[in-house]
Amino acid sequence: MEQEPAKGVIFDLDGTLIDSYQALFLAFRHTYQKMGLTPLSSEEVSRVLGHGLASTFRDLLGEEHVPEAMRLFRQKYEEVLRPYTHLLPGAREVLEALHGRGIQLAIATNKLGRFARELFEHFGLEKLFAVIVGDEDVSQNKPNPEMLLHAIEKMRLKKEEVIFVGDSPIDIQTGKNAGVRVFAVPTGVTQREDLEKAQPTLILDRLVDLLFYF
Repeated sequence: MEQEPAKGVIFDLDGTLIDSYQALFLAFRHTYQKMGLTPLSSEEVSRVLGHGLASTFRDLLGEEHVPEAMRLFRQKYEEVLRPYTHLLPGAREVLEALHGRGIQLAIATNKLGRFARELFEHFGLEKLFAVIVGDEDVSQNKPNPEMLLHAIEKMRLKKEEVIFVGDSPIDIQTGKNAGVRVFAVPTGVTQREDLEKAQPTLILDRLVDLLFYF
């Protein structure tokens, strides 16, 4: 059976469209220092990212420390979010080109939804998206499919008309759980061979290669 032409693209955020690692690292360091703990190394921060803040701090520090860690992290992240976050190569070009071709766009990220929306306002791109959905906007984060299903509903499309683009095994599993095609890009911290093991629909060499499919 031939696949329907894609009419919408949902993007992951960190590692797919943006590099916000430095901002995240600074916020983690601030949090640990204020709590009297030895800060995580750069490599350790890379390893723990991707599941949403509450889940990450629950795993790292225990349930009782989550509220304080979240408060400290968000306080610092609000300060460093804009100056230390950058669009990845080709991201603006791809978003503007797809929007110009009439493709519906959305974001599904385990970053706090409020921060994700602030970033796109900062980049001057917020009007390109039908919806930007993140942590605390729905009841369950990725790899649960709720974010994608919410975005698809807002885009008024069928699952078969949507492609999800992400950079991690979590993204690939999320797309599978939602029943949509998943295009992976090796632009985040995950190596290409690990993306291949997760079996996405397709692996793009670069984000701009997405434009060949529209």
